[in-house]
Amino acid sequence: MPAGARPAEARGGLRRGTTWAKVWRYTGGSVIAAGCSELTLLLLYGAFDLSPGWSSSLAWVAGAVPNYWLNRSWAWQLRGRPDLLREVLPYAAIVALTLLLAIASTRAVDESLRAAGAASETRVLLVAATFLGVYVVVFLLRFLLLDRLFSRSPTTQE
Repeated sequence: MPAGARPAEARGGLRRGTTWAKVWRYTGGSVIAAGCSELTLLLLYGAFDLSPGWSSSLAWVAGAVPNYWLNRSWAWQLRGRPDLLREVLPYAAIVALTLLLAIASTRAVDESLRAAGAASETRVLLVAATFLGVYVVVFLLRFLLLDRLFSRSPTTQE
């Protein structure tokens, strides 16, 4: 940091480095990623009748990729090449754990609704709501984990 420069937190307000600024940018990136995931889930599970496990997996990946880049470059303002061991693999572990929760949840809801004889439209709606619910539930936990992950990154922050 140049002589006399103060970190964004010391300058106050909703500047790049403040926690609230990161929360707002993270929220925006998460909304975009959730939209990508939810659309993919609705297409695969609803239109193509793929199993809830496969639909959830592919939908989660469809959101995880833009989520990583949006969080890294926008919310945490990191530039440069990501470090595979310090950034990418821990991010993949975070995503994998939340993916397992999404798969288990959507599969359980799908099986319960099929056993109850629920209509296809009802199953699609409730499985999609469950998938989105998992995303919402892990939202804060993911922010805390990603903040730790990206704040320790050796790549440059603006």
